[in-house]
Formats: sequence, C-alpha cells, structure tokens
Amino acid sequence: MGVPIRNRWRLVLAALASAALAAGGCQMIPFLFAPRHPKQTIEAQHHLEAERLVIVPYVGNDVLFEFPTASIDISTSLMNQMAAYLRRDVRAVVHPVQVARWQEANLEWPNMALVDIAKAFQADALLYVEIERYTMVEEFSANLLRGHVRARIQVVRPEADRNPVFETSVETLFPEDRPVGVMEIPDRQLRQVTTRLFARDVVRLFHDYQVEIKGGRQ
Repeated sequence: MGVPIRNRWRLVLAALASAALAAGGCQMIPFLFAPRHPKQTIEAQHHLEAERLVIVPYVGNDVLFEFPTASIDISTSLMNQMAAYLRRDVRAVVHPVQVARWQEANLEWPNMALVDIAKAFQADALLYVEIERYTMVEEFSANLLRGHVRARIQVVRPEADRNPVFETSVETLFPEDRPVGVMEIPDRQLRQVTTRLFARDVVRLFHDYQVEIKGGRQ
C-alpha cells in the first residue's frame, strides 16, 4: 500500500529539515524556507480605462525600410499585452490591421490632431506610440546584437479638457545586461522577443506589477 501524497510531502520536508540541522543547525531552517527572491510591487503610472481604445504607432521610414512589419508587430504585441493585463479596464481595442489600413489610406495622418484620430475610430481613448529607435544591432558594432526600442508614449481622450492626459517615454533593451554574438540568437527571435518586451514595458505603465529585488534575500 502506497504512502498518501500528504504524508509523502511531510516525509520530504522532514528529511530536508534533518539535512539542514545536520549541515548547519537551526540557522539553516529559515534559509530553506525563506523566499529566494523577494519581490517589490511597482504601481501603475496611469489608470488606462476605455470602452474602445485605438493604438496608433508612428514608425519612421528608416525603420520601415529595414523592418517593414514593425508598426503592426508593435501594435499587435501591445494589444496582446492589454488582453492579458488590462482586460477589465480596456473593453475593446481596434484591430492593428484596421489601423494600418487607415494609415495607408490617409497618408497625411501624422499632421492630424490625435483627438481627431481617436474620433475617426470612434474611440474614447487613444494610445500613441512614437517610435524613436528600433534597432537590433548594438550601437557602434557590426557583429554584436541587442534589441533596442525607445518610444514616446501618449494617452489621449477626446472628452478631456487637456491632452495628452498622460505622457512618458519607454526604453527597452534585450538582452538587458549585454549584447550577444550573431551566432547566439536568430535575428527573427531577437526582434520578436524585443518587441514583446517593449510592449510589456508599455502596458506596465497602466497596471501594478511585481519585480524581483536584485541582490538576493533581505
């Protein structure tokens, strides 16, 4: 007859405790069961709430020449992050393909007021993402890779007395600690991960999240 699962866990914990006592005495018990990485809560910088949100990216021709799908890739990643973390606050997002087609049909759209663009999509909120940098090669290097995205972020509401109601900048690096060699990661994967992390960083502006405190236990 086998040992019940609950009793198995008790036996495992007892064995770990015994090993800890044998190795270093009672001081080892808190070490075993202490959280290995304490976490810190980062509060949202702005409460983004909308019945219908439109994401409007601005990507320069220099970026589009090298990465033709950068604009829609960024918007799609943002939409996916919002679906995961802001679904209670943002009820609907205009599909990035619809926005891209509208931009192609209205080439003078960058000269329009953001409030008017929001009204064109019948949206009660607009997220404007002006890409200032979108590169996958480490600066001043020909054989080292690192995703680097920097953008100006604005939130606009047509009914607000003053716009933008929120404005900031977001910068994302991947890998964050160092560049990598061209053989360490495929170009496509590097761009996908960098874009996804950038979208994560943007959406984190609008919800609380936790990060691990570097430096181990406290």
